[in-house]
Amino acid sequence: MPTGQPKSVTTTMRFDEDELAFLKQRSQAMQLRSVTGLVRVCLRVAFGIPTKEEFRTQRFEAHLAQLVRMANTLNQLTRDAGAGKLRLNKRSEDKIEAMKVEIRELRQLFEEYADAARERSFTRALEIERRAEKRRAARVSPKAKARG
Repeated sequence: MPTGQPKSVTTTMRFDEDELAFLKQRSQAMQLRSVTGLVRVCLRVAFGIPTKEEFRTQRFEAHLAQLVRMANTLNQLTRDAGAGKLRLNKRSEDKIEAMKVEIRELRQLFEEYADAARERSFTRALEIERRAEKRRAARVSPKAKARG
């Protein structure tokens, strides 16, 4: 339900005069362009649908945290290498390979988000995030592989 995106489906709602007057008053008070905008806001609140800005903030914070974790791991590996303590073994190779995969996935994700933003498609952004969640859930951590 992002603003500025052409809508392709129309439905009709009937109001009595008092209801419509109230909705128009509330729309103006909220500085919305129309009663339709107020209905969209109400639907968003009622169903817990985030605004585009809230959605972006939530998703990018999660992805940023993922990048920070990878940066911390890389810093640890760099410190160990500088101190002569880094021995490339199966564990460190697995960590590096896992980070490469995550970086590729994040790069693809950000490119897809950029495309969705250019298209102003909130629906596409939600679909991108659903696919990303499935990929994250399917990924097996190196610790789990070692245990299995």
